[in-house]
Amino acid sequence: MTTAEELLGRLAGLDRDALAKVLAHRPDVLAEPWPRRLDVVAARLAAPESVDEVLLGLPMPLAQVLRAVQLCDALRQGPVPLDDVAELLGGADVRSFVDELAERALLWRDDDRIFLLEVLQRNSFRAEGLGQPVTDLLAELTTTQRAQLARNLGVAPKELVRHFRDGERLRELFATAPERTRKVLRDMADGVPEVDGMPPLGWALDHGFLFGTYYGGTAMPIEVSLALRGPDHRLPFTPVEPACAVTHVGVEAGEATSSAAALRLLDRVSAILDLAAAEPLPLLKDGTIGSRLVKKVAKDTGATPSEIELAIDLAAQAGLLIADEPPVPRRGHKAPPPTLAPDPDLARPAPALLYRLLLTTWWNPVPPEHGTDVDVFVRRLLVRLLARLEPGTAITGELTRLVEWHAPLLPADDLTEYVETAVAEGELLGVFAHGAVTAAGRALLSDGELVEVTDELVSRARTTALFGTDLTAIVAGSPDARLAALLDRAADREAQGTATSWRFSPASVRRAYDQGVTADELLGDLGAIAAGELPQPLVYLVNDVARRHGEAQVIDVASVVVGEPAVLAELAAHRKLAKLGLRAVAPTVLTSTVDAAGTLEALREAGYAPTRHAADGTIVLPARDQPEPKAVLRDAGPDELAPDPADHAARLLAAPSSGPALLRGQLARAMSDRYAGRLTPKQQQLCWQLEAGIPVDVVYRADGAEPARLVIAYPELDGDVLDVWSLGDRAYRRLELARIDLAQTSTALSRA
Repeated sequence: MTTAEELLGRLAGLDRDALAKVLAHRPDVLAEPWPRRLDVVAARLAAPESVDEVLLGLPMPLAQVLRAVQLCDALRQGPVPLDDVAELLGGADVRSFVDELAERALLWRDDDRIFLLEVLQRNSFRAEGLGQPVTDLLAELTTTQRAQLARNLGVAPKELVRHFRDGERLRELFATAPERTRKVLRDMADGVPEVDGMPPLGWALDHGFLFGTYYGGTAMPIEVSLALRGPDHRLPFTPVEPACAVTHVGVEAGEATSSAAALRLLDRVSAILDLAAAEPLPLLKDGTIGSRLVKKVAKDTGATPSEIELAIDLAAQAGLLIADEPPVPRRGHKAPPPTLAPDPDLARPAPALLYRLLLTTWWNPVPPEHGTDVDVFVRRLLVRLLARLEPGTAITGELTRLVEWHAPLLPADDLTEYVETAVAEGELLGVFAHGAVTAAGRALLSDGELVEVTDELVSRARTTALFGTDLTAIVAGSPDARLAALLDRAADREAQGTATSWRFSPASVRRAYDQGVTADELLGDLGAIAAGELPQPLVYLVNDVARRHGEAQVIDVASVVVGEPAVLAELAAHRKLAKLGLRAVAPTVLTSTVDAAGTLEALREAGYAPTRHAADGTIVLPARDQPEPKAVLRDAGPDELAPDPADHAARLLAAPSSGPALLRGQLARAMSDRYAGRLTPKQQQLCWQLEAGIPVDVVYRADGAEPARLVIAYPELDGDVLDVWSLGDRAYRRLELARIDLAQTSTALSRA
């Protein structure tokens, strides 16, 4: 019986509450498309990826109890008595822990017998300092070798396993071994169950204390190791969570710090998007963010490198910044690096929505293709652990020790580094403040509160500044994105914290004029954000810089025309081209007062066929018009929130526990009947794609409704009805075969 079949039988016997507990502990099972029946649930529960994920979340006592059950199962080769597990763990009452493991569908308990899932059964325990069960080692011996071992031990061959399970008998036999042999066996029993090569320990090999392995090594059976460790040996069991000292840091202070951090991050992300829109951010050749880029952007924005690195990373993961792979260079030319630039089709979200996007991206990023994202696991665990405390309360003890107890199976060599990274990033995001989890962090654990909490948090941003006669502007608190952008344009940011200050200077005001702002516009914008009247020194500075702005003019040569001398002489004398202001600076070079685009257009209108080149001589292709952003971000609707385990449990128990599988070619035959046996090769291919789990476009004509295009997948055939998952509706639909048109072209709907 496979693990999935075993699980299906167990799940079918659960009531709604018990099944809901399993689904709550294993949320990955409810990923879209929702499982139709319990057989799909069982298959997902038995998947190695799902099992690995739930094992990583086991706290210390559950991991230790599971290890003890696995060891007992390997020794007994069958159902494990509950008392054996308890005895192995020092006589502790493990019943509640076994039940918790059952709620995670890792094992089942019938009265006092424990049944371990096949996928979790082990035959090697080297991580625990133990080897293999004696039954596995005996299976590698020939019949003659087993008979010889039985004669040496004075037992019948069929009694060998019972002999090795008698610890007292093994210890009595061990006492008769040579002293040197006893010393080596004790060392191996204490944690080295297998060694390379065959040591000169003939007595141990003859009496089954050691076995030769297939690969030429020497192994000690688990039963021997446990017997030599003594009857009082127990596996470690720490059911009590380590105590940690706590301190109250204050709710108001924490929320103020959280708001400041969130608004500061929004300021950083907005500044990065503006910089990337003006000039795409170069990346390293492998597509990662380089330290030079981080330091440069940090210097340009007045931020710390940590803030910039996190802001760029989150903006890229959230799709606000898109990596643009450069084209393949011509021979002899160096390939430019990839760049990051804002998505031109995506409208900039409002501040509160942008913060929610960054927050949820940090909390739930795209999972890696292989392995475990330890960073994500640790940050989620820390938020859950700290959220158990009262608001405004922080843990002053060692967080790493607490994380180790709650996730002992986490594959991390240096867990302290992961914890420190999670706390540092959480502080920058406003999830943690002074070591306590904030309202924003608690909202991540409850989707229904996230919008309200983040709206209130962002609304605390200041929209006005206090201007001083010393040419400074101070914002008491965190400025909103518009206020910060305006002050950054005309002043230099000096300090930030609980209050942020800017200083105006001739150079900073001139910077604003260089961007095309006039004195009246600048004074008007500053007056709109001023808490009172603008001080006269600032007004004088703005007007004085305006009077001096443009006192010297630097004129660009708008474009250069290169060609043969005869052709250029003709162009310079052409009356229709006089508006270009062509002037010869060399026999083969003309300068033009009109930019390259205007000069190119004028030459073509005059009947010439010029080409446009960049500064490095490469041909410039005409740029496409940039469309207005079409995509607009929004908050998740009620149907996009996490599924409710209780609702799914009721639905699954009401449905048949299993159903027929779709056989290869069955759908194509059914659709062939629908098309009177005239299925085109393309339509046959679409049927095969559906059977293989690949989404397919179809057009469906329901009664009294316009034909609709659907993207469907995961089909099941029920007579003349196709039960499919509709990707657009995010739900299952039952489609009559007679009303399905396999969409082959984009004109399928127009023909209908």
